[in-house]
Amino acid sequence: MAGYRLYFMSRYSGHIEHRREFFADDDDAAISIAVGWSTGQPMELWEGDHKLKRWEAEVIDPD
Repeated sequence: MAGYRLYFMSRYSGHIEHRREFFADDDDAAISIAVGWSTGQPMELWEGDHKLKRWEAEVIDPD
């Protein structure tokens, strides 16, 4: 198992708002876990000093 960090970024400033640290069996499992925690804001998933994936902010519908 490897340790991962999921950073939740501000939609407006791009700064880190908070992070979650967790363990997963592999990168694919970590990505699946991160998707489940998505709130629609930008996120970055890291394992050590390696960025695995970045998610951009979901578009906010003005309705």
